[in-house]
Amino acid sequence: MDLFGIPAKGDGEEKVRNILARILAGGALSLSDMQSARDVAEHLHAQTPGVYLFLAAMQLSLKAGNTFLRIDRGPDLLKAAVRVEDDDDGGHDKSVDVGACWAQYACAAGETLAKGDGQIVVCKDVAKSEKGWFFTRVWDSVEYVSDRLGEMASENDIGELAEDIVKRAVRFNGKDGRFSLNDEQQQAVRTVGKRRFTVVTGGPGTGKTTVVCAILRALMESGGITGEDVALVAPTGRAGQRMGESIHDQCAAAVEMPPEIKRQIEEMSGATIHTTLGGLPPNWKYTKENQLPYKLVVVDESSMVDVHLMKSLLEALPDKCRLVLLGDKDQLPSVDAGAVLGDVVANFDERTVVELTESNRFTGALADCARALNEGDKALFEKTVKKLPVDGEAWTDTLSKTDDDNINRVFYYELGESMSPAAFRKLVLEWVRSYGLLEDGGLVTAAKAVEPTDDVFTDGEKKGKVAELFKCLECSRILTVVRKGTFGASTINDLVVTERFGGRRPANPLSKVGVPVMVTRNTRERNLWNGDIGVTVRGPDGMVVLFPRGDKVAVCPVGLLPEHELAYAMTVHKSQGSEFGNVMVVLPDDKEHPLLNRQIVYTGITRAKKRAVIVGTKVALERALERKIDRDTGIGTVRSKTNEEE
Repeated sequence: MDLFGIPAKGDGEEKVRNILARILAGGALSLSDMQSARDVAEHLHAQTPGVYLFLAAMQLSLKAGNTFLRIDRGPDLLKAAVRVEDDDDGGHDKSVDVGACWAQYACAAGETLAKGDGQIVVCKDVAKSEKGWFFTRVWDSVEYVSDRLGEMASENDIGELAEDIVKRAVRFNGKDGRFSLNDEQQQAVRTVGKRRFTVVTGGPGTGKTTVVCAILRALMESGGITGEDVALVAPTGRAGQRMGESIHDQCAAAVEMPPEIKRQIEEMSGATIHTTLGGLPPNWKYTKENQLPYKLVVVDESSMVDVHLMKSLLEALPDKCRLVLLGDKDQLPSVDAGAVLGDVVANFDERTVVELTESNRFTGALADCARALNEGDKALFEKTVKKLPVDGEAWTDTLSKTDDDNINRVFYYELGESMSPAAFRKLVLEWVRSYGLLEDGGLVTAAKAVEPTDDVFTDGEKKGKVAELFKCLECSRILTVVRKGTFGASTINDLVVTERFGGRRPANPLSKVGVPVMVTRNTRERNLWNGDIGVTVRGPDGMVVLFPRGDKVAVCPVGLLPEHELAYAMTVHKSQGSEFGNVMVVLPDDKEHPLLNRQIVYTGITRAKKRAVIVGTKVALERALERKIDRDTGIGTVRSKTNEEE
């Protein structure tokens, strides 16, 4: 018996052991994952090479965001984990012939697992002629979410908002005078008024939070709910905070909103789903037995919600509670298993799903590029994206010549296949210098202008010099696909802060003003949330970090900051729900990296309000454009079966 629990009997065992060793060495699976496989095999009394290989593929499938494993996907998952070339490659190492090992050992092992006791692994029909292998805990979540959402969507209309109430609720004050929500947005308000379960999906700038404000007003005017009956939630603390702030802004712009309703909406605040449920899984405060005290739950950024968290939320919903999911179906799905929002949009009809397509700010090249990515239209992408010069004048000079607030653009800076780390560092430093992150002229200058005697430290209001500081903070951001390595967020942050401190890595990077910082842990007592981005300034008693809070500012001394990291660069995953004036999206140099896909490029460029620059090698960009995340989740299959039965 060795590390993997495979008895050393012959050539087959040795081949499987070799594959697992390479997967472990590459980091795709951990020692803990291997121990879990051993435990399952021992429980089923099936310690064979095929069972171990099959369980490894199941774990890899789960880590890739799928909820189950199809037998035909096994070889590809294993090959990606060990980075083995196709079998027809002349230089292929036959000792790790994944395809042959899978066919010889693992296919039959799937049937062995399916005949087990069902406590750990179950096999279910996922299509008319296909089967999927689930870990039982995951299947329980998939089945519950599918059934519950299907039940809620199939309920008959539960009421209807009076048309005069809708007409009042959808009117707002804009920059160019009063306006009413467009037909799609008004339809969303009416749908929520008569349905238990509604999805409102749309890209950036389509007015999802404006619709929520209109929904709240309409339901409250009709007498269906009060402010205490509403929960505004999101998967992350910062996303919840942003939703609350956005709804407050829309409330202030609403036309002739009744004062009592306005007061109640202004008192609402966003929270994480975890905070709303109380505690951590599986020990939630609110469960099937002790349900949430709400009549309306609105979930923002719902594309980030995995199947397990969605199950916990649905279990805690009272029978008469309305559920509204908001999100962009084309953004990256959740980090953990499932793609709940995408599944619902794909498999529920227009009675449940309202798609917003008219964007108020996301137009021009950004909109065209986003559409090209979603549709996989390479010709449109190449037509829309302007290639930047890599020789001669600085590429940032080219950007500055297109500096028009009324036009948004997308650029591509092609990295050479053999580009040195030093050359990439120069590229990054050009970007941060152009936005005043290293010297005077941008964020640093704005941070120096905030003095310890400024009113912000007494009244906590975002105005004057502080408002200008936050404008500079949101002017630009470098977004990466990966955290580590030459093209990772951590490396770029270290590079920039070292340059800021004259070529040495400081013991305390927050000892200078104008350093952007991101909180990485929710800390309710300090009103700080995972994903909050602030900037250092000098306060009355030393260095502090200022964080925007709508019209207000949260102030935290540097020494009291919860877990945090520098924010010159951040991952695309961390940026979801945020907006910046200009973004640089950096692709990894590994063309086989599993995170290279259309959704990650789409999510990155759609964080930009003005300009996006994609930086990467030609092969990395081509691979990203070729790939689309297509998760095996089961939710769509269950819903399809329900429709067939109806």
